[in-house]
Amino acid sequence: MKFKSLFFCLLLWAAYVGAYDKWGAFSDPFPIHDVTSFANGVLLATDGGLRFRSINESVIYHSEHGLETSRFHSVVSTEHAVYAVSEFGMIALFIDGSIPWHIVNRSYVKNNVRTVPRGTVVSGNVMTIAFEDRLAFFDVTQYRSILTIDRIASRSLSITPIRELSLRGDSLYVKMDNEIYVRKMNWGNMLGDNRLSDPNSWVLVPKGTSVEGFDEPVKQVKVGSEVLTDGQLYHDDGSSKVKWQVKSEDGTYLVGSEYVFFNKTGEKTVTDLTGLNGYAPGEVYELKAAPQGGVLAMSVDGKLSYGSVGGWGEPHYAYGTLSNGASGYAARMKTLSYLPDGHMFYHIWGFVYLMYSKWGAHLEYDFKSEDDYCFEKYLPNYAISVSTIAAPDNSGFLSSTGSNHGYGVVYFTRDGEVHCANGIGSNAVPGVMYSKMDEDGKWVVYITSKNGTALANEGGLDVITFPSPKAHGGELVDGQVKYYGGMNPAPVDMVYDPVGNRLWLVSMSSLAYLDEEADTLMTPASTNGMLGAEFTSIDVDSHGNLWVGTTNQGVYRLTPKNGSPDTLKIQRFTTKDGLLDNYVADLAVDPVVGAVWFAHEKGVSYYRRNDLKDAHKNMTDSAEVKVHAYPVPFRPKTQAFLTIEGIAEKSTVSIYNRGGALIKYFRNEDVLGGKVEWDGREKSGRLVTPGVYYYVVKKGSKVKKGKFIIAH
Repeated sequence: MKFKSLFFCLLLWAAYVGAYDKWGAFSDPFPIHDVTSFANGVLLATDGGLRFRSINESVIYHSEHGLETSRFHSVVSTEHAVYAVSEFGMIALFIDGSIPWHIVNRSYVKNNVRTVPRGTVVSGNVMTIAFEDRLAFFDVTQYRSILTIDRIASRSLSITPIRELSLRGDSLYVKMDNEIYVRKMNWGNMLGDNRLSDPNSWVLVPKGTSVEGFDEPVKQVKVGSEVLTDGQLYHDDGSSKVKWQVKSEDGTYLVGSEYVFFNKTGEKTVTDLTGLNGYAPGEVYELKAAPQGGVLAMSVDGKLSYGSVGGWGEPHYAYGTLSNGASGYAARMKTLSYLPDGHMFYHIWGFVYLMYSKWGAHLEYDFKSEDDYCFEKYLPNYAISVSTIAAPDNSGFLSSTGSNHGYGVVYFTRDGEVHCANGIGSNAVPGVMYSKMDEDGKWVVYITSKNGTALANEGGLDVITFPSPKAHGGELVDGQVKYYGGMNPAPVDMVYDPVGNRLWLVSMSSLAYLDEEADTLMTPASTNGMLGAEFTSIDVDSHGNLWVGTTNQGVYRLTPKNGSPDTLKIQRFTTKDGLLDNYVADLAVDPVVGAVWFAHEKGVSYYRRNDLKDAHKNMTDSAEVKVHAYPVPFRPKTQAFLTIEGIAEKSTVSIYNRGGALIKYFRNEDVLGGKVEWDGREKSGRLVTPGVYYYVVKKGSKVKKGKFIIAH
């Protein structure tokens, strides 16, 4: 098929979705389940999106490009279009000039049955899709199902599932574990095929018969009559990395489940196209908003990475070959923390605490479980912590370590000193933490805990008050503990909301807040919109909206109505909105850029909107960003918006023409996040004429003025 530049299609999509709500994602597009020719390269169906790859271009399509999911099992090209079939049978269509993908069918998704990887073929107007327990026929012109069958000959497809499909002329071949069946199909008139639903209309192919099109183990990579011996194509044991070949005008693409190569016609060597630009963290389980904007990410294999909406820096391993692996997910670990001066802290489950300077570039100290430090051990030479945080005065870091007789609290100073308050916790295993200083300079440390290492164990919240360690030689002494129990299961994450002056907690199945006046943990009166969700994480934005991640339902945004924690307005975001995956291991609100970041098994996604940006310091003496407009000149026929930034929230913005007439007026939600976006149209919707225009920003007695030019 011939398509315009895939980058051009992405630019069209960016203009279409607008600027106020903007989704984006970075993913690990592997394993590769299927491949087809696409534009001047190949399109790959992966668990991390649809990846287009050619010699010169690399594009990954995710949920935010109209796909509503990022897990695809099949891709099929026809003369006029390309189809992609998702993990659960959603069908997406790409036609040259469309924006950029269009969903044509979702009816199979409700069955919650997976499709067979590389299990889709198209003949004429009929698409055949193999599921784990059925075979479906779909009309690609009418966008509707023709028929679904669950038996072939004497075989029930729920017991003997289909492994592969192959088309040969008018014959459809179906491969099971040890058998192959074939049936002649009336592709031009499927509705007139009266025996299509008859399982006995299928014929068993004699054993030993070779059927072209079924995947066979490749021992040698052969293009045409030429055997390629380039070492890049083979594993160390001599087996081939290549499963499929796709011809192009200039050569052949050689694709395996984890590899993409290109062999130029007439050459014996290959070019490796597997690598990605712009994403390297891998499988992320923890996110932390960075103070300069963007996000810090920890992956299960121990890599620390920094990312922004523009891409990702090169990751580095936190501590040699040690990593948190599956423990990062299993324990809901939140052990990455930092100080304003660039010191960072991290814990590897069971083994070591790490302190860095220069934002992770230099390892200052490692505190190993096997060495003679004062902190508690859950097992001999095995320390476990779920959380680390900055000390209230930024003099170091706090953590808590599990113990069979009550967990301990540990204070690590920036100078490498370690001070402990052991056996102080109400339960054996500590969880997430938060700390502050009260008006007397005392340290108030909030620590969730549970009576075992399983997420389902019962637990609660400890509030521990220490006199300032500065007055006691750095020691944590005279800790006073108040326990709030009764959360079953125990909390897995918590966050302090400075707008509502309230501490929020989530367990796997419930949401609660600390009501210090009532001296108890309270559950909001109504959370009906979140029934059946399993929670993983929580954070809060600058307006007091709570963001809650789940294992199966995407993300919830909870807004207290009239400031009440008992009545929450609930908004849900899923892959249909632009989320990379509905499984969210962790999330972090970035108030500098104005985004929420989400960690997934196959990557990281983000959601930008104006009201996520913290604008409380705008138009003050300490404001870092002054009021300004851009781009200047503004060309509304080619540029989406004129942006006026640096304004204070709860202000008004007026735009006037050169004659002093009011053209546009903004207030309330229009100015959330400290900026206004104007499309160059007046109140009636007509595009304004070229010329000089003026803006006036008012908040109380404060007034900021400026001018800009509109050009067509």
